[in-house]
Amino acid sequence: MDLHTFSQDNFDPKDWINNVFRSQEAQQNRDQYASSLVMRLQLAIQEVNNALEETSQQVVGSLPRVLRDIESLGHEVAVLKNQMNSVRQDIEKVEHNTAASMQTLVKLDTLKGRLVASSQALREADNWTTLSTDIEEVMEGGDIEAIGGKLVALQNCLGILTHVPDYEERVAHLEGLKVRLEALASPHIVAAFTHHNLDESVKYARLLRSLGRVSQLESYYHKCEMGQLGAAWRGGVEGAQLSATPTWLTSFYDRLSLLTSQQVRWCGQVFEGSDPNLLLSRLAASTLASLDPPMNQVIAAAIKQQEEPLLFLVTVKSTGDQFLKDLEGTLGSPKTDEDALYESERMVVSGVLKPLQEQVAKLQEYEEAQLLSHLISADIVKSDMTETLRRFREYCSKLTTQAESASQRCLQLTNGWCFPSMVAALTSYIEQFAGRLAQAARHVEKQKASITDDWTVFTTCLNLIQAAGELVMAVDSCEHTLATLFTSAAARITWEATASPFTPTPDLLLTPATITLLRDMITKVVDEDGRVLERSMTECLNQCQNSVEAALQTITSPVSSQLAVLPDLPAWQANPGSSSQLSASFSPQEYITQIGQYLMTLPQHLEPLLVNHTPALNRALQESNTASSSSGRIVSESEISAADFLISSVGQNTCRMYTEAVLRIPQITTTMVTQLTTDIDYICNILEDLGVSSCEPLDKLNTLLKASPEQYWKVAPGNNPRLIAAVRQMRNIPVQS
Repeated sequence: MDLHTFSQDNFDPKDWINNVFRSQEAQQNRDQYASSLVMRLQLAIQEVNNALEETSQQVVGSLPRVLRDIESLGHEVAVLKNQMNSVRQDIEKVEHNTAASMQTLVKLDTLKGRLVASSQALREADNWTTLSTDIEEVMEGGDIEAIGGKLVALQNCLGILTHVPDYEERVAHLEGLKVRLEALASPHIVAAFTHHNLDESVKYARLLRSLGRVSQLESYYHKCEMGQLGAAWRGGVEGAQLSATPTWLTSFYDRLSLLTSQQVRWCGQVFEGSDPNLLLSRLAASTLASLDPPMNQVIAAAIKQQEEPLLFLVTVKSTGDQFLKDLEGTLGSPKTDEDALYESERMVVSGVLKPLQEQVAKLQEYEEAQLLSHLISADIVKSDMTETLRRFREYCSKLTTQAESASQRCLQLTNGWCFPSMVAALTSYIEQFAGRLAQAARHVEKQKASITDDWTVFTTCLNLIQAAGELVMAVDSCEHTLATLFTSAAARITWEATASPFTPTPDLLLTPATITLLRDMITKVVDEDGRVLERSMTECLNQCQNSVEAALQTITSPVSSQLAVLPDLPAWQANPGSSSQLSASFSPQEYITQIGQYLMTLPQHLEPLLVNHTPALNRALQESNTASSSSGRIVSESEISAADFLISSVGQNTCRMYTEAVLRIPQITTTMVTQLTTDIDYICNILEDLGVSSCEPLDKLNTLLKASPEQYWKVAPGNNPRLIAAVRQMRNIPVQS
């Protein structure tokens, strides 16, 4: 029987019994199975009892032995404690007995040291005198190595004689001898460094290092290399055509980069104990800072001869970036504790980028000139207005391309840091381009008198509105493109180069004022989700509104010309019938029928909108804030909506102009009122047929005209006070008491 189940913590007798009696054997004969199970349990209990009794006897038998072991261990601990006390007493005794002896030994050792130092000082003093006498003879012989050996010996002597009264004089004397030796050795050092003679360079480097003139040694090396690099720079600049690509700059950077990569190992062998990376980075920084003529002056002179200054500057920048990349690959970035190497490599980066700062400050000027040159070459404005608008719409598609090109130039030249200047140039460019639309709008307005004779003017008006919409859509596209590019560039800006000195930062290329503009633009566009081309968009929306207004005024010019003579019509001067004459006997006058006929032709001329999809025209109507859209109509993306909107705008303009013309009639009789309301009803029916939903304020004027004098003041409330007063005066209705 498995007794493991009985030892479990969660043992439950009921569950155990139920599980046991689920077996097939138990199901066959429960009583017999239960008896068998009880017998097996009794046997198991008996076995457990026997095992417990045997274990208890073993434990009781082993207790005396355990007690004896514990007693023996306690005795050994006591003996060990006594021995440790004895050792501690012996140590204290030895310390007490030897303290005096140790003090005596220390005094004797100090005395010995002083005697040895005095003896050595006497020998070195005698040696100084001997060497001082011999050095002049050796100097006359010109043997540089022998002179160096003597000077090293004198230097060693001087290190012992720091306490003598004339120590300062001896130091000055030794320094003078070193200068004389350096003067003798300098031609040989220069020759060795110039020709990169490793053996000779190592020999003279060890000589100067032994004399403590490591800084002079590095200075000789820098002067030799800088002299050759400076000569190569002057030769390249003087012999180059500055109007061409800057090959003179590329060749100079290549020479400096090649020298650096070749000299790392050489400098490590010659300048033992010095960091060759630090030495070479200082060489590069000093060379760039001492170029004659300075790099910024050469760039300024070259850019005056360039047809595309920005392309030239981008080439100069990319050349410098490649040089810095090569230099970083050669010298590597400094470790955390290498501050001197960090500073020198940072000076190299500054030496490459700072010469561009003056020209980068003129980026807006260069970018604006390039963009306007492209605009002028497009030759948009022509004598034929249809051709002008066609060219204008065609150029709108190029606006985004020009904005992207300007952005890429900005990114390549300044990593996007000059976006404010570039945006300012784009703003001026877009304003100049939008000015072409203003010219077209003025030209269209001048053609309003001929629209009834030449229906191409009507088409020109539609083209003008479409051109305005395409301008807004193009600037909107530019806005999206620039915002995306600027947000991406702003996220990559590193304001301080902490990880690597080769990381470019805005302070190397931008003036403090330009950096402020950059930070402001980041705050506006990135943090506050503002527009990049806010000023341009405002200007284009204004031009769009003006163009739509000009087109609508031109389209409604036949209406305005007919209404201009309304106050002077003969109908208002004479009484054609009695006051009892029925209104049905009146027919619309000629002026209003001509207006109605013109309005009924509008759907025919707007038919092209139903054939060709013109989202630009819809966009222009959406953005326009003309008085004709004050009723709340919104143009959807469908062409039918645009056609309906134009008809509605013309209709509402007609109602306003008609109302103003009526109010200019000095005085009318009841018969005249009947004729006038007949005319108004006619035009309102025409407008209703055209789908114009509202005839305000013409319908309100009609209501006031039809009201009897007795009912006038009951109908008047809720209307425009000016309208109420004008109609009352025309009809000579008494003022309400």
